[in-house]
Amino acid sequence: MQNRKLPDPNKYFSIESEAGVLGSMLLDPDCIPKILPKLPRSEAFFKEEHQLIYDALVKLYIAGTPIDAISLRAELKQQNLLAKVGGVEYIEQILTTLPHAANAVYYAGVIRSMQKEREIRGTVADILAVPDDIGTPDEKIQNIQQLALSLEPVAAGPDFIEIRSEAAIIAAEMGIAKDGATKTGFRAIDKLIHGFYPGELTILAGRPSMGKSALMLDFALNVAKDGLGALIFSLEMTPRALIARAICNLACLDSQRVQAGQMTADELTELHNQAAELAKLNILISKVGEKPEQIAGLIHRLKQTHNIGVAFVDYMQLMSTGSKSESRQQEITTISRKLKAIAIREDIPLVVLSQLNRAPDARDNHRPRMSDLRESGSIEQDADVVLFTYRDDYYRKDEPGFEPSGLAEVIISKNRRGPVGTARLVFVHDEVKFADLPPAYNIGGGQYVSS
Repeated sequence: MQNRKLPDPNKYFSIESEAGVLGSMLLDPDCIPKILPKLPRSEAFFKEEHQLIYDALVKLYIAGTPIDAISLRAELKQQNLLAKVGGVEYIEQILTTLPHAANAVYYAGVIRSMQKEREIRGTVADILAVPDDIGTPDEKIQNIQQLALSLEPVAAGPDFIEIRSEAAIIAAEMGIAKDGATKTGFRAIDKLIHGFYPGELTILAGRPSMGKSALMLDFALNVAKDGLGALIFSLEMTPRALIARAICNLACLDSQRVQAGQMTADELTELHNQAAELAKLNILISKVGEKPEQIAGLIHRLKQTHNIGVAFVDYMQLMSTGSKSESRQQEITTISRKLKAIAIREDIPLVVLSQLNRAPDARDNHRPRMSDLRESGSIEQDADVVLFTYRDDYYRKDEPGFEPSGLAEVIISKNRRGPVGTARLVFVHDEVKFADLPPAYNIGGGQYVSS
């Protein structure tokens, strides 16, 4: 294969478009709100003089100062930048060479595209510059993935929005019942959090044997039954074990009896029937996801090909950054922040399971708290929603005369969009799954009413 020299990234620019944007802002300041979303930062301009002029014009606009050549000159002079941009003569040159101010948004789009071309070529050059003799192949791949993920699509949204231009639009959207949430499939949970929202990070945490993975699988099955795709990064269970559990879940069969081969003929028939039903659902399982970059890459690819509605990670403490950190807590902090960034970037709900420390076991009231998040770092801060699974039966199972109630709690301890509280469910132990609480459910002499 013949080596090809990459084009110089700095060859990608359009001085004419840059001058066109600046001239349009001077002649028709009303176009500035349309330009800002496409060019949120002056670094998009190739020419340094244009960057300085753009910053000055934006500053005038934000301050509410009338914009023209005179106010621009005064602002640049105050900052001791007038001479650096070429003086009054260059400002006049920009004004006299402008074809038409009505094309301002088009010029801004050209500038944005040219900036991305420079970034792409620069990133490719950085990838090719990865030393051959430093690091393992896996470390080089991670380095390349990080560089590639640093690029944003040209069509990505602006870095900011103006309230004055968006408030009316958002108010109209708020009046529409459908808000983009993906329902969890459990009435009591959806009543509190309304479902999983794109761009949000949900933490599902609990002590061992509290049903975290079982509830995650229930969520995934419910999402898939609604016609969306569910992507599961299963870092603990094998895909085969997860699929077997899903079949038992749908068939309402005791997983232990199935595993032991103790099924009746009717149960075996139902098992095969539900396996066929499971095959119709859009659920994908990946064993690759130890690093945030791997998760980001697969979500990005499968969103476009498999209509992924929610992604699940089981679980955070099995993940790694792949690089040295000062402490495990610092590493988890980095992972948490990257996962939140992935949710925002891919505009998808990301549900991440997390372990808890042993503190709940030592308390008289074993219900978990936010401070129990293991190696928490910034998990609590980064999460939009924090759910804890809790089953009192687990802590009472050794009491004399104990009879399981089957009551389970999903404790919503953080909810950026609404109230916190407790959603009561039923845990079907033999089938390792959760279910909605019936309208009236008798437990230990008391009656619980379903939400």
